[in-house]
Amino acid sequence: MSKLLQIERETIVLFNEGETMATVETCSPALQRRMDTFCAKSPACCLLREDEHAKKYRCPKSWIKVQMPRQLTQEQRQKLRERALNTLQGGKHE
Repeated sequence: MSKLLQIERETIVLFNEGETMATVETCSPALQRRMDTFCAKSPACCLLREDEHAKKYRCPKSWIKVQMPRQLTQEQRQKLRERALNTLQGGKHE
């Protein structure tokens, strides 16, 4: 099996307003592993087909999320940094 270039590792998510299920077709090994885990844990997710590079899954549309990354202020970043350092040093955070 030859490796795909990063630009060739596409993921296609398809769903419509009339159905509750979505299809996810991906050439991304990381996403394939994640979807395989979902399929093993839930009967709501299933592998539809597999070829040399791609896998196609069916899963509930409600599992598909599109969201902006969390926007933190400098103050919030500093508090999280302090909490992480405290935890790493064995202390308890507030």
